Amino acid sequence: MAHSDDDIGRDDGRLRLPDDPQRSGPGSPKGKAGRLLGSVPVLTFFLLMLVAGISMLAWRASLWKEQVAVTRVVVGGTNLLSRKQIEGSLAQFTGRKLGEVREEEIRRALASEPYIRGIRIGRELNGIIRVTITERQPLAMTVFQGRPMIVDNEGILLPDNGVSARYHRLPPVYGISGAVPVTGGVWRMAESDQRLLDSMIEAFTQTEYAGLMLREIHLSPGNQSWFLVSGSPIRFIIGNDGNFKEKLKKFEIFWQKVIAKKGLDCYESVDIRFRERVFAREPEVAGPSQQAPTAPAPAVPSQLPALQTSPH
Repeated sequence: MAHSDDDIGRDDGRLRLPDDPQRSGPGSPKGKAGRLLGSVPVLTFFLLMLVAGISMLAWRASLWKEQVAVTRVVVGGTNLLSRKQIEGSLAQFTGRKLGEVREEEIRRALASEPYIRGIRIGRELNGIIRVTITERQPLAMTVFQGRPMIVDNEGILLPDNGVSARYHRLPPVYGISGAVPVTGGVWRMAESDQRLLDSMIEAFTQTEYAGLMLREIHLSPGNQSWFLVSGSPIRFIIGNDGNFKEKLKKFEIFWQKVIAKKGLDCYESVDIRFRERVFAREPEVAGPSQQAPTAPAPAVPSQLPALQTSPH
């Protein structure tokens, strides 16, 4: 069927223009714009403009800091330390130009605080200096040079100053072989003692009952370290050679199966250093004739055939 010229370009009553090859393709305006924006020189230009804008903002911010005075020093992150006391030590910077206060000055002002492990310092354009403190984490208590001290998780010895009263379970530690001075008049316990103590306490924290029962720890050379638990005079020899978590599991089994039935003072010492065995020594009781005591009865019931006792 023939069509007239008036029908050309019409489809169902709507006008449809024929495709224009100049509107798309490499030669179209759209293709030229894409090539222009995708070219390396143009991208480099835009990146340079972006960097210049950021640099301008930074320069204006630095000028603002030089003109703004410090209105307040805000301290955060304190738990053991007094926030007000720290802010009082830093009040000397109030009123000074924000850009003139150096981080070294702030750190020197707090250098006498042994419980500070780290400091993060930030400046705000409203004149506030924000100081965020990371405190040392208490691990145990001890006595050093006749003074009660706190031992942190890095072996640093810190003055107690009432800190131990804020913790319910900081076990006393005895037998520290020595310490070396570090900066600020602070002492650090011997590295070997620190590693040993850290491993022991980590094992205690991972047990179900032993950590709750722990009373004190005694470090001793020659693989002879031992501990006491609440309510019992028995020395539990745990040694220095590791595997403390396994040894404490053995302690818990022995405590529940033997000591809880025989009495909290039924032994003088219990050695849990050996694999699948426990050696228990009964207390020596001297008779009227000062004769040696008779050999003790077996200390381990039949429920635990792998554990054996020895009177040593």
